[in-house]
This record gives sequence, C-alpha cells and structure tokens, in this order.
Amino acid sequence: MKKSMLILYTLFLSVTVIAQNKKVNVGLKAGLNISSLSFDESELNSSSKAGFTAGLMVEIPMTEKFSLQPELLYSQQGTKTSFFDGDVTNSSYKGTIELNYLNIPLMLKYYVIKGFSVQAGPQLGILLKADHKYQDNFLGYKNYGSFNLFDHSSGVDTSVNLGLGYQFKDKIYTDLRYNLSYSNVFKNGDTDYFINKDMKNRVFQITIGYFF
Repeated sequence: MKKSMLILYTLFLSVTVIAQNKKVNVGLKAGLNISSLSFDESELNSSSKAGFTAGLMVEIPMTEKFSLQPELLYSQQGTKTSFFDGDVTNSSYKGTIELNYLNIPLMLKYYVIKGFSVQAGPQLGILLKADHKYQDNFLGYKNYGSFNLFDHSSGVDTSVNLGLGYQFKDKIYTDLRYNLSYSNVFKNGDTDYFINKDMKNRVFQITIGYFF
C-alpha cells in the first residue's frame, strides 16, 4: 500500500512540475461501469454488475503527441453472486457485492491522430464502502439481509487501466477503458460472507466528459 501510494505521489509531483510550463485542461466526466470480481470458486457463480462513475480530470500536454491525464473518480464496482444447491429442493442464494471506491488513475495518452488517443496507466483505489446484500431461499422460505464487508477488505486497490479516447473540438471528450486489478479486494476468505481472499476487481468503463 505504501509503495503504491509513493509511486502515485511521485507521478503527481512530476505532473505538477510539467504543468507549470504547459497548457492545462480541466474537466468533468461521468459514465457507466460494468464490473465483476475474478476469483477461483467452483460452486459460487458470478455475473457483472452495473454502476456509476464520475469525477474530475486534468489533461496536461507533454509533447505534440503525448499528454498526462490524472483523474479523481467516484466509482461503484462489485459483482453479482449466486449459488444453487442441487441436493436441496427449491433452495438458492443470490447476492450483490457493492464496492464503492475513490479512484485515482494517472493515464498516459498518445494521440494516434488528431482527437483519437490510446491510453494506459496505473490506478490507486481507496475503498469507501463494502456491502453484500443477499436473498436466501431455503425450501421456499425467503430471507433478505446484508453484510458489512469493510472490515474484511484490504481497503486499497492497485490496478492498471488500458483504453481509448476521443476528443471532439477540444471540449467534449469520451473514453473506453478496461481496468485490471492486481491486488486482492479482501484480506481473507469467509464462507459465511460468500467472499474469497483471491477476489480481484475487473471493470469495463465508458465515460463522457467536458473540458472547460
């Protein structure tokens, strides 16, 4: 955690130094997350969960082709889970793991042609909320509830973003990204909470923004 934060702080310091002699564009962006959690489990099924993302972006030109774009984003992530017991009639479990992060990506953008860019960069995510809402159906009797998973979580997510972007007439901006985490969401697995210690974030994201 400390190493990841140190790397990002160093990158932001570099951005600040570069920005002193470059034209800086500031904007807002918002969009859709299609998120999931990757994990190794044969009995527990998972599917994607839709969420919202929004925040601030700053583009700092470095050369004619390259620019840096640090961002500060609120991001709703997680996954849907399900379990069906074939040995017990009319019994099932369905749940939704909700993970809300404050994400800090730092994207390096390369403009292939005017307006169109390919992107890559690291991201640090600070966990704000972790809940698991569920519906348990046992022999036809339904039970609803929720778990607070925050104390079970690692608290910080480290990942990398890959994406494409396009800027329309210097104001309207859109991008498409895939976020791949290399850190575990939870410190330990717990069958009572339907979580695994090897769960990792995977997020497909599409956003639209406006530079002032």
